Amino acid sequence: MLFNILVVLIIIVVAVLFLTRKDKRQSKHQYSHMVDEAKINAKKKTTHKPINAEFVDAKPEESISKTKVKSEAPEDFLAFQVKTSDKLTNEQRQVITEITQSFRKPHPLLLPLTQRSFEPNELFELIKKDTEMTAKVLNAVNSPLFALHQPITNINHAIIYLGVGQVKSIAMQFAMQQGMKFTDKNQNEAYQKLWKASYLASSFCALVAQEMGEENPAELSTRCLLSYLGDLAILSYKPSMAGFYLDDFTLFERTKVFQESMGVNAAIVGKYLANQWQLPNVIESGIDHSILPLTNGKVINDLSHNETRHLLLCYLSCRLGDLVSFNGLTDVPDYDEVSYEALGELEFYYTQENIELAGVNKINAVIADQAFKKKLNKIIAKVNADI
Repeated sequence: MLFNILVVLIIIVVAVLFLTRKDKRQSKHQYSHMVDEAKINAKKKTTHKPINAEFVDAKPEESISKTKVKSEAPEDFLAFQVKTSDKLTNEQRQVITEITQSFRKPHPLLLPLTQRSFEPNELFELIKKDTEMTAKVLNAVNSPLFALHQPITNINHAIIYLGVGQVKSIAMQFAMQQGMKFTDKNQNEAYQKLWKASYLASSFCALVAQEMGEENPAELSTRCLLSYLGDLAILSYKPSMAGFYLDDFTLFERTKVFQESMGVNAAIVGKYLANQWQLPNVIESGIDHSILPLTNGKVINDLSHNETRHLLLCYLSCRLGDLVSFNGLTDVPDYDEVSYEALGELEFYYTQENIELAGVNKINAVIADQAFKKKLNKIIAKVNADI
């Protein structure tokens, strides 16, 4: 009798230990089942058409009937709200802490590179102090991307040839990627796409801001580059997220999945990293607001006119960079405005509404200009040839 009781007790103890270990293992992957489910739901609920697909091979009467495509946006998109950093629960803050703590500190040059504008000689003095950074910048400058006829052998020459803004952007990208060595193949491929998108966004923004007559195109270009900081941190923290950058997911779908599975989005994570790294306040707030134009204009009503204008310039530049890097866009199509009707992507659904609210209609004229499109396409062609 006593023996039987002892056997039963031993079985109970073993069962408890097994269940406890199982729970601990599951806690390490507490979001995995939610990610898989959200991934399936995102693909089921949202269908995407190629850019201008609704007008290809369409008869005249069909084209006219298609001009109100906007009303056909999926219900889950229309009901979607971007989470913001000012309304976080303790659980969400804990997730952010885990992500930011797992992301290694950036190169020491990142902070001084983001703090102000530089004269050519000042940038030269800053970069030349770091031998490794100098080598990386020169290697990038001499890549096929810039199609140089003669190799550039020093930073000063690179600054003179490419300009302060271009060299500064290259240096910042290397500063951000310090310590990010992905052993997982998908993770590394996703990182390459993010690198490409951020570089293009930065280049596009510098060009658009210049054409718009902005006083600080270099600063806005920097802001676009750092807008992808949260994405890099999430990718580093959770390798399983790589698929959302490789499998033709859009910003809306990625953001929806991240919010459902982790409770936060890349903009929130990027904002907290910028704060942790003591980047300038304007950079931090810019990252924090970076995906607000994904939803209707009411969300950005609290921002000043200048903040709204800069936000839209960066948002549009980043979304164009995404189209090239994630959606395979090879050249900018002909259109009269940046809108959902013209591009067929949900990320541009509220663009015209936001542009009108901000009073920056000039941006349509700039981007519709054929000469400007040629400049954009030249950047795209160079990057696609190199990456």
